[in-house]
Amino acid sequence: MRADLLQRDPCLSLAEAAIYLSVHPVELRGMARRREIAVIRRGDRGHIKIRLSELNRWLEANTVPARRLAE
Repeated sequence: MRADLLQRDPCLSLAEAAIYLSVHPVELRGMARRREIAVIRRGDRGHIKIRLSELNRWLEANTVPARRLAE
């Protein structure tokens, strides 16, 4: 079951997630520290993994709709 879940909602590394969001990895780490984005911490060194669904949720919540041009 877990393998099936990961195929549908993969976990990305901090570097991969930063590329996906077009932000610097240091900024993404700060977002995690401020709890703006949910992360999974692994191991003693605190390696960060982020679910793709969480990145998409953050993008939706922080996207400003474009203004409509006058016709």
